[in-house]
Formats: sequence, structure tokens, C-alpha cells
Amino acid sequence: MPLSQNALKVLEKRYFAEGETWEDLCGRVTNKVAEDETSASARKKWARTYYELIHDLTFLPNSPTLRNFGRNNGSGSACFVLPLEDSRKGIFKTLSDAVDVQAYGGGTGMDFSNIRPRGDRVNSTDGRATGPIKTMGIFDYTIGDIIKQGGTRHGANMGILRVDHPDIEDFIASKTLEGELKNFNISVGVTDAFMRAAAQNDDYDLVFNDKKRKTVKARAIWNAMVAAAWRNGEPGIIFLDTINKHNPLAAAGRITATNPCGEQPLRPYSSCNLGSINLNAVVMGNWISGKACINWKKLESITATAVRFLDSVISTNHYPLEEIEQITKRFRQIGLGVMGFADLCIKLNLRYGSKDSVKIARKIMGTIYSQALETSGQLAEERGPAPFFEQFETGATPRRNGALTSIAPTGTLSVLADCSSGCEPHFGFNYTKACLDGEKLAMMPAVFREWLDKTGNNQLPDFFATTDEISLDEHIAVQAAFQNSGVDAGVSKTLNAPYHTTKKAVSKAFFRAWKAQCKGITFYRQGSRDVQALYAEVATAAKSADDTLKRGELKMRPRATTGPSLKMKTACGKLYVDPHFDNEGVIEVFIRTEGGGCTANTKALGVLLSYCLRAGIAPEALIKSMKAIHCTACTRAILSGKNVEVNSCAAGMGKGLDIALQNTPIYRKVMEQLEDAEVHFSEEGRPTTSSAMCPDCGSPLHRTSGCILCSSPDCGWSRC
Repeated sequence: MPLSQNALKVLEKRYFAEGETWEDLCGRVTNKVAEDETSASARKKWARTYYELIHDLTFLPNSPTLRNFGRNNGSGSACFVLPLEDSRKGIFKTLSDAVDVQAYGGGTGMDFSNIRPRGDRVNSTDGRATGPIKTMGIFDYTIGDIIKQGGTRHGANMGILRVDHPDIEDFIASKTLEGELKNFNISVGVTDAFMRAAAQNDDYDLVFNDKKRKTVKARAIWNAMVAAAWRNGEPGIIFLDTINKHNPLAAAGRITATNPCGEQPLRPYSSCNLGSINLNAVVMGNWISGKACINWKKLESITATAVRFLDSVISTNHYPLEEIEQITKRFRQIGLGVMGFADLCIKLNLRYGSKDSVKIARKIMGTIYSQALETSGQLAEERGPAPFFEQFETGATPRRNGALTSIAPTGTLSVLADCSSGCEPHFGFNYTKACLDGEKLAMMPAVFREWLDKTGNNQLPDFFATTDEISLDEHIAVQAAFQNSGVDAGVSKTLNAPYHTTKKAVSKAFFRAWKAQCKGITFYRQGSRDVQALYAEVATAAKSADDTLKRGELKMRPRATTGPSLKMKTACGKLYVDPHFDNEGVIEVFIRTEGGGCTANTKALGVLLSYCLRAGIAPEALIKSMKAIHCTACTRAILSGKNVEVNSCAAGMGKGLDIALQNTPIYRKVMEQLEDAEVHFSEEGRPTTSSAMCPDCGSPLHRTSGCILCSSPDCGWSRC
């Protein structure tokens, strides 16, 4: 299948060597991996097999493999976890190691729970400890602002803190202000004991080095986590006991950290190379007419080849640290997963999140895992088992790879393959993806384009579901189906939800994910950040040159408009933002405050915004400017833990406009169904333009540009 324009942009920006083509890239990668074979004929055979798989976008290895193999000494692994000790030497050894890993193209995860709490006495210097959050700040600056990951992007990190650490409350609030710790994702490591305590609102001890420092209500910590995730998507949660209960490498020790996207819980100095099967490749039949099915034999064949490929990456790889090479070759852990699951659901005419889609997710992952086990067993006979099985008594049949499966987010890989990412639903069918150091890609999924090309019908069936149309329970059901049907490691999955989702709903979803044996969970509410990677484009009606507004001219407001009324909490009280639409788009906005704030100023801003909108200024430009405004009162309130939803009243106004624009089609439909206001006005027996007289001067009234005006030039009365 041909590469899309977006794929070519990404390849040229991140993957191609100078003058390289897609064919060249596939050749250098597969020839390098095939060097693991023992004979020239085997190398030639497998290089060709791998080439066809990657070139046809049926299977893609993770980005570092595509970028580095056969080109430089960079690593082919994407996921790393590093240890972190509570000493100056330990901290800066890990910082140095992280810099090396990032330079090789990998992302790092670290557990900061061993770092002593802020303010603790340091015996060697009689000083005071800065604590885990300040330590994270050192890593954030060094890795993110000084070192670029693999020379192509800023570093990616996961910072984890146990829920019983004395600094947990500060950790939860550490990313309240957007832009703080910008190169870190953060997650709270929770235990089953904490989850039970939170459910029952029991007391919970915060401890360090087995000494109790403070007793809190578990529900208070839980509520703070939920509120922070609801506010801007962080922290996420990793369920430590679930991870270790279902860890095939448990005999080697307990896991406390994951890679940056959470799909790889790893031991210290472990790494993993990932690869994803494009599920579009195993759908056969005419899906437009509802006659598609899965080619299970092909799925098994792709899996077998992919496992061999990923195992050979371990053998032919370059490693940033000697410790990482030793641990990786001891466990020989690979992470085979999928992408294109949402596409597959559409082609099978299944709504993502439905019971049937959950069943098919279980069957797909079960098939992949069964074949991966079989192939890894065969590789153990051919090449020898992973040393892990010789060093530890596991009770399992020795195989070539200690762990086999994982589902990554495939953010960039899915752009290359022109498919839906990982096991996520489609974000939309016409949206923008921000990547490539600020470059924006216009995204229209291939499955949607194919539907339009073959049917000419843009009225989509209900199985074309987007993330906002899928309930939190359905999101979790899909994640749990993959996790519990054959995923050794974890599943990268975000609960993308509409802006109006409540904190209570988030709390219920997190509990449901824990009970469903998910290994971690992340929540994101659309529009809750000023900057987000995916956002819907608002279609605007095309205008002819004759319709263009002249300088200083305002578009006339029709008698009837429609729109939402949105309430937000500020540091001064409640802010109400009511954007209103005509049949083309948003045309005005009414703003008021309650319980505090300056009523006159907010009303004036509403008038000015309305004039801007009626003057033809793009609402997106207004939104960007308004949401960038911060006020001291809101910032202070947020930092003190108060339930404030916006950075300023102005930012709230921008956010209100943003939310309304995401639902433009809804309001357009409402406007289409509204009666003509003037006709309705006349039918009610009220003044008409043919018989009514001006209430001010008694002159006849007439209609102009949808408004009723006095005919006397000396009067100027208007009903608009």
C-alpha cells in the first residue's frame, strides 16, 4: 500500500537518512536484523521476509529500530527503566545514565519513592533534603531542555511515586500548572491496600524507610488524584500489585516503575523493543457491504515472523549502558502488540466498546499470545532459552523470551501505517495532530476516506464511533479485554472523555479499571489543557468573495441563536460562558459572573469577543490568546489545592469557546430546525414590517438585513 503524505512528512523529519527512500529504510533495517541468522541463505531469506512485512506496513517495529538500525550505533529499543538511589552519587549516576539512554533514542521510567521526603535531615552534610519533586525537576531540565531524544525530539520520562510516600500530596499537585515538569509523565503507584482503604475511607499511613510520618484519610489522597487527573490529565495510576501479580518475570524481583507511556513495567536497567501488527492487514472481504472477516491464519503467520524479528533485534542491538545490555539479554523481553484495532472494528461493522468488539479483542490478543508462545518455544530449541529460565525457577516451560506481548500507543507508527493507534478508538474523522516539533498534520483516517470514496455518503453508521461517543466503561472494557487475554506487560490506553465529564465519573472509572485487573490507567478530558496533541478541526462554511466582510463591518446577528451555557469555577466565584451560534458558526458570546469577580469587566469582554466574532476574526485565534492569560488569584488558588478549573476568567472564556466549537455540528443542526424568527414573530400577531409603526416616532417600520428598522432617518430605532 502506498505511503500517505503524512507518513512521508514524518519519515523525512524523523527516520530517513539523507537521500533515503522508504525502500532504502526497509532494506537497511531488515538486513541488519537478519544478521542474527547463522547462514548466508538464512540471512537472505529472513531479510526478504522481514522486508515484505515492514514495507507493506503489515508490521512495524518501534521508532528507534526504524531510525537507527543499519544507519548508526543508536539503540533499537524504546523502553527503559532505571534505578534511583537516595544519595548524591546515586541520583547523578541515574541522571547520567538517563542522558545516555535519551541520546540513543529511548524513553526512561524511574521510581522516585526511594528519595527521602522534602525537609528530611541529610546526615552527611547536616542539610535538608530537597525531596523527590525537586529531584524530578533536575532530570526534567537536563534531559528535556539540554538533550534531545535520539537527536529528534525532547526527552520522554515517567516519574512514579508510591501512594504512601510522605510527599505524595505535593507529587499529585506537581503538574497543576501547565508547563511544569513538561518532559515527564507522572503516575502514582497504588497498592491494593490503598484502593481498599480509599473505598472504605479508612486512615492511611504515609511512610518512609518503614517509619510512619503522617496519617491521612485515604479518600483525601484519592480525591486529590482524581481532581488532578480531571483538571489536566495527570497523574495517571499504575496498579503495583496487579503488575507484580501477573508478571511473568516475577521470580527476578518486584517491579516499581514503567516506561513513559506505561505499557512496559520493567525491572531496573531492563529494556524492551516493541513492534505492532497492523490489524487492517488481516481483514478480508468487502467490509463496505458488511461481508468482512478476520484471516486468522494470516494473523498467526504475521505473529510468528514478528516474534522472530523482535528477538533478533535483541541480539543485533546496540545498548546505551553495559548494565542494560546484561539485563536485557538475561530476560530477552519483547513487546509485540497491535495497532489498527478501531479500523478493524469498523470493517467488521462493530461499534468500538460494544460487547462484540470486546469479544473480538479477546480473541485477537489470545491468538497472538498463543502463537507468540509457540514461536518463542521453537526459537528456544533453535537458539537457546532466555538465561532467566536457567537462573530462576518459574514453573514455566523455558522459552526464548521471558515476556512477549505489550500494547504500545503507536502514535507515530500509526501515522506511517495510516491506521488507528494501538487499541485506541478514533479521535475523530477529520482532526489535527500536533507533532514534529510543532508541525501539524491534518488527519483523516483511511477507513473514513475509503467509506466516502465507495459510498459517497458522509452520514456515517453508528459503528464509526469516535472517542467522545464511547463511555468510560466501554474504554475500560476494551483495555481489560486486551490486558487479560494475552498481554504479558501492559496496555497503553487513555480514557479520552468529553469536557463535561465529572470527577465522580473519573473516580468510578479508576476503581473499575483496578477491579478489571488493568495494570494502569490514564484519563484525559478534552479541552482541559491549553496545548493538546489531538484536536478537532471546526469546519467553516465556504464564503464567496462577495460575502467577505469589509473592514469595520459587522455580520448581522439573526433573531434566533443557539448554544451551550458553561459553568466554570474561578478563584473569585463562578464564571458562566454562553457561546451562541447561527447557521454558520459561533457569532457571539455572553459572559457573566456569580459570587465574585468584576461583573462589568466580564460583561465588557463578552461584548468585545462578540464584536470580534461578528467582524470575522477566527475564533481559534481568540481562543489561543484568551487561554494563554493567567491571573495571580487563580494560580495561587490552584497551588493551594482549591477547586479552581481555569487559570483566569479570560482563560475560562477561551475554554468555553473551545468547548463549544468542538460541538459545532450539533448547534448547526439545531439552527437548521429552528423556525424563522421573523416569520414566527409575525404569525403571533405582533408588529409586521407592512403594518407596524415605530414605537418611538410612529413612522412605518421596514426590514433590512434580517432586522426591523424605523424608516425615519431622524429616529434610528431598531429591534436588533
